[in-house]
Amino acid sequence: MKRALTLLTMITSAWAYAGFEVTDQSAGLGETQSVTLEYSTTFNLGGQTLEKGDLIPSMMLSTSSLEKVETQGSGKVRIYNVLVSVDTPVCVEQAIAFDQIAQDNPQYDGKIEFINVSADTPFAQARFIADKKLSQKASFLSDSFNHEFGQKTGAHIEELCLLSRAVIVVGKDDRILYIQRVPELTQLPDLNAAIDIAKRNI
Repeated sequence: MKRALTLLTMITSAWAYAGFEVTDQSAGLGETQSVTLEYSTTFNLGGQTLEKGDLIPSMMLSTSSLEKVETQGSGKVRIYNVLVSVDTPVCVEQAIAFDQIAQDNPQYDGKIEFINVSADTPFAQARFIADKKLSQKASFLSDSFNHEFGQKTGAHIEELCLLSRAVIVVGKDDRILYIQRVPELTQLPDLNAAIDIAKRNI
């Protein structure tokens, strides 16, 4: 735990004055993969490999009110905006941008679900939503209890017990339509590409 906190402090410090760019680069998920910080520090990913065309694994994630939400069976297109931690500046930018995209597309209410996922506790997520005055058009789900989302999608950062930054689009039939897992933690995924895919599949 002490080592994880030290690494998280290092990440937050490294991002303090960074300019965050959107990338179209993508890397794989699962235990054979890794992610870099500032292109110099490497973290290993753990868990299963998830690819386009696979079914989204069945998982139970928690809302800020501790209600359980199943990842399968909603019958809607879903966009999972995968955050490393709400306590890091790049994730603040990523979450705010995603919330704005959800607000800008009210015509897709009931057709596309906008979902943020992180390994932060539900209480930390609730604080973040309030502090940043987010509209909640994009919901937040926590993977803090069993790290099930990280392990079953292959987005789990082993050294930190956090999630590697990514965006995953899931179809109405629960099949993966699109994945972008950024290879460098100081970069943002292309959320506009994800919403375009989602729109084409409602």
